[in-house]
Amino acid sequence: MASRAGPRAAGTDGSDFQHRERVAMHYQMSVTLKYEIKKLIYVHLVIWLLLVAKMSVGHLRLLSHDQRKPLPSRRLSEKRHHISVPSPDISHKGLRSKRTQPSDPEAWESLPRLDSQRRGGPEFSFDLLPEARAIRVNIPSGPEVSVRLCHQWALECEELSSPYDIQKIVSGGHTVELPYEFLLPCLCIEASYLQEDTVRRKKCPFQSWPEAYGSDFWKSVHFTDYSQHTQMVMALTLRCPLKLEAALCQRQDWHTLCKDLPNATARESDGWYVLEKVDLHPQLCFKFSFGNSSHVECPHQTGSLTSWNVSMDTQAQQLILHFSSRMHATFSAAWSRPGLGQDTLVPPVYTVSQARGSSPVTLDLIIPFLRPGHCVLVWRSDVQFAWKHLLCPDVSYRHLGLLILTLLALLTLLGVVLALICRRPQSGPGPARPVLLLHAADSEAQRRLVGALAELLRAALGDGRDVIVDLWEGRHVARVGPLPWLWAARARVAREQGTVLLLWSSACLRPARGPDLRATPLLALLHAAPRPLLLAYFSRLCTKGDIPPPLRALPRYRLLRDLPRLLRALDAQPSAEATSWGRLGARQRRRSRLELCSLLEREAARLDLG
Repeated sequence: MASRAGPRAAGTDGSDFQHRERVAMHYQMSVTLKYEIKKLIYVHLVIWLLLVAKMSVGHLRLLSHDQRKPLPSRRLSEKRHHISVPSPDISHKGLRSKRTQPSDPEAWESLPRLDSQRRGGPEFSFDLLPEARAIRVNIPSGPEVSVRLCHQWALECEELSSPYDIQKIVSGGHTVELPYEFLLPCLCIEASYLQEDTVRRKKCPFQSWPEAYGSDFWKSVHFTDYSQHTQMVMALTLRCPLKLEAALCQRQDWHTLCKDLPNATARESDGWYVLEKVDLHPQLCFKFSFGNSSHVECPHQTGSLTSWNVSMDTQAQQLILHFSSRMHATFSAAWSRPGLGQDTLVPPVYTVSQARGSSPVTLDLIIPFLRPGHCVLVWRSDVQFAWKHLLCPDVSYRHLGLLILTLLALLTLLGVVLALICRRPQSGPGPARPVLLLHAADSEAQRRLVGALAELLRAALGDGRDVIVDLWEGRHVARVGPLPWLWAARARVAREQGTVLLLWSSACLRPARGPDLRATPLLALLHAAPRPLLLAYFSRLCTKGDIPPPLRALPRYRLLRDLPRLLRALDAQPSAEATSWGRLGARQRRRSRLELCSLLEREAARLDLG
């Protein structure tokens, strides 16, 4: 029994020992592993604390960076203050850049005041030069100073845009002029010494200047129009962190003030100003304001985004408005009293709409005529804000037929009057265009023939036409003399645009047997007679060969054969002849005068031959 129990007990003791050895080894390894893990945790904790400390130091340096570095270039700093802001309700426009504005607009205003109270930094004074658009900075005696202009934002004073982003080094006791583009309320003057990590002194004096909120401020703002459909949108990029207000206004024309519309305030979000339910029109504009300063900015794209137009036509007593729209819309129209503008409507208001169907939309609105001279207002009525178009129909063409008939009647009457005037010889209150009959009759028979011819001419010419002949003015010729009488008659003919008729006969070429009182005035008149000058002769008393060569160039008339042609040359119109000889008595008198002239011609010819 003992021999069997001994080996079993021995084996049991050996396995227990090995088991305890393995347990001890595992325990030692566990302790070592825990120690290494603790060391690793401590190392990580120390590293994390170091990183936190480093980040804290960097953050503190960033906060004091604006006060403790010698004005490096700020090109990248401006980019750090731009964030991407999506356009509200305009997904297709994408993103745009805009400077971050502080949540509290008064926060940035307090920074310069707190900074000015800090000690340290160079002292300086300044003078504003508006004419030169510059600021003169005066540096007192001392070390050199670096100065610049900047725009104060929430945590940083940003440099001006090129070419105004300059900084100059000024010796103590000297001045420097820094140009600026716009005089803005956030414009500041910053100065520092040239040593590393020196405190900068900054002055922002224009926050309370009214001039800083004037035209320069609005010129510095960049307006971008994103209006479309019925949404009026304007995006602003500012150079100062100011919160502007915007409302809708309308202009009657480009030379009048923009009148505010009630309940038309635009909502603002990160520099985007949006107004819904607006019928876009070039004269519906945004009015931006800050304090007592305001600026009107009209959408620039409304000319290309006009969504509808209207034309008009008239039929009988109706006005037809033709609407053409690129979208479904509702339109209204009403008559307006003349001279009362767009605010006065005459009821009723007529409306037409199309909510469904294909695009573009074509609509017709028929309204009855009110009265002549009135105009109609047309506007889109399915939006909250709309510009009213004023249309004044021209209804004059409805009376076009009557007008044409009246015009034709007037033209016909005018033609008849002109025809009568042209056919009727002109007559004045006195004798018009007289005929001066000159002759050289040296016998009693020839004188009777000249008198008969003068009587025939006066009767044929008519209308008060006078025939001047010396035989009828014997007493006057005897009183004033032949030559003065002749020159007076010549002057009258020239003044009244008359005609001189020279009656030629062979007696004119005969040598004078004695002093003839009528030969001298006749010869003098040949050289000074007014024109026209006509030549007539009786065929029994004179032939063509008896006419001197100088007189053959004159118009010649053979009597009595060429009497009608002579009368036409003397402007005896057919109407005048008809008036004088149209009746039976006038024909008889003319025939008797012609017979008398023919008889006297034969008698004078017989006496000359005898």
